[in-house]
Amino acid sequence: MSDIVEGLVAVHMDSKFGDDKRIKLEDREWYSADPEMAAKIRKGATVKLKVVRRGKSMFVEAVRELAPPNAGGSSSGSSRPSGGGGGGGKSNGMSKEDWENKDKMIQYQSSRKDALALLSLENDLGILKVGAKAAEKEAILFAHLDRLTAELFNDVSTFGAVARYVDQTDESDEMPESEVEEDTDEDFPEEPATEDDDF
Repeated sequence: MSDIVEGLVAVHMDSKFGDDKRIKLEDREWYSADPEMAAKIRKGATVKLKVVRRGKSMFVEAVRELAPPNAGGSSSGSSRPSGGGGGGGKSNGMSKEDWENKDKMIQYQSSRKDALALLSLENDLGILKVGAKAAEKEAILFAHLDRLTAELFNDVSTFGAVARYVDQTDESDEMPESEVEEDTDEDFPEEPATEDDDF
């Protein structure tokens, strides 16, 4: 009996046993593929695999690539390939505008998720105030969620937290003038003069 699995190809390597290749999707188990099938599976690509269990191993019987590998790699911190796709050219079949839209979508999704977490925290702390009627509560919740999402989205675009932190003075590191200690004569008691003293 075969199964269908889908995901990003995280590992693509030679098997220690024979000519088969070993494939691992993110957050999934290992799969084996013969060299011809493995040639269709590219590391970093998002794929749909038809797999069948043979003994203790899962073997790939068919593959369909859903999205090509990201040329930028997962460590770049951005969905944009390192080639940039700049100058109006295309990279991986996507134009610069496509990449910008994709980045904005990721930023929006992240902002929405963070807004939901903030909304939940406000509710847990009893800060969130909503109306008495169900429809009123829903309208207030969605309006507040939209406002938080927009604020967080804008904050990411403008590096708002960095700007606010740099612009403000951290008063906790400064002592108020009234508490600044001044040197007094008591701190340096007079010693008896000796003949060797020139002053």
